Amino acid sequence: MEFVHVATRTKDLDRAIAFYEALGLRLDHKSELTKNKATLAFMAKPDGGFAIELVYNWGTDGGYDGGERFGHFAFDVDDIAAEYRRLVAAGGTEVGRAPAPLQGQGHRIAFVADPDGNWVELIER
Repeated sequence: MEFVHVATRTKDLDRAIAFYEALGLRLDHKSELTKNKATLAFMAKPDGGFAIELVYNWGTDGGYDGGERFGHFAFDVDDIAAEYRRLVAAGGTEVGRAPAPLQGQGHRIAFVADPDGNWVELIER
């Protein structure tokens, strides 16, 4: 298992990208989630590895309360179904996102909440 990114929501995606570029990160890639009505921008170190996922939920321009701003921790896993079952058995909570392809295609993702309610994303590439 490898820790790959942390997600936080932003009300101004361009401004957030500029801030993290000033910090020395680069825009690795950007994607539009039409079904979820959001734009994702991944800011990564030039040598790769860990990234910050900036999430702009369309139409949310007034900002987020503290608890709504943080998104999730993300881990690459080899067997998403086995990891999902293992985490639920270890006290995690199913949050309505069992292993499935993102928007019906590509790599599979799943979310489980930890005992404190923080979401953990599992990614099987």
